This record gives sequence, C-alpha cells and structure tokens, in this order.
Amino acid sequence: MKIRVTIDTDECDMDSINESVGGVIQIDHEGVAHWWYQSPSYFIEFKDVEIIECDHKCGTRRVREATDDMYDTHDECLDCGKDMNEVIV
Repeated sequence: MKIRVTIDTDECDMDSINESVGGVIQIDHEGVAHWWYQSPSYFIEFKDVEIIECDHKCGTRRVREATDDMYDTHDECLDCGKDMNEVIV
C-alpha cells in the first residue's frame, strides 16, 4: 500500500503502547495501531489521507453498517478500507 498522510505529532498517544500486552502493531489507512483480535487502538492517527496504491492482499475484515430497515454487511480491505465489492481483482 502507498499512502500520503499528515501526522499531527501533538495528538500522538505514544504512551498507550504497552509491550507486555499481546497483539500486533500494524498500520492501515487510519493510522498506526495496536491490534488485538482485529480491534485497533490507534496511537498515531492519520489526517488528510490520500491512497495512492493498494493491492488488497493483506486480508479483509467484516463491516456491519446500519441501513434504513436492517444491517448491511460487507468485507473491507484491512489496508485501505475500501469495500471489496467495489474492487476489481
């Protein structure tokens, strides 16, 4: 993935990183986060994100959004956040 972002270092929460906790440190289109069971806790958030290129090969996560009468679910790319139904493979 190639992205162009702005990082406000005054808003970074570097104190939230805890080495003794399980999970992984990962980067996506929203920022740098500590991930635990696909639930991110962002300690560096990105602003003004411009996604230049993404190959969509890192995996997906299931997203549920409320609609007028029920919930709509779709898979989104873990890196860029794009709805995989809109991606031409």
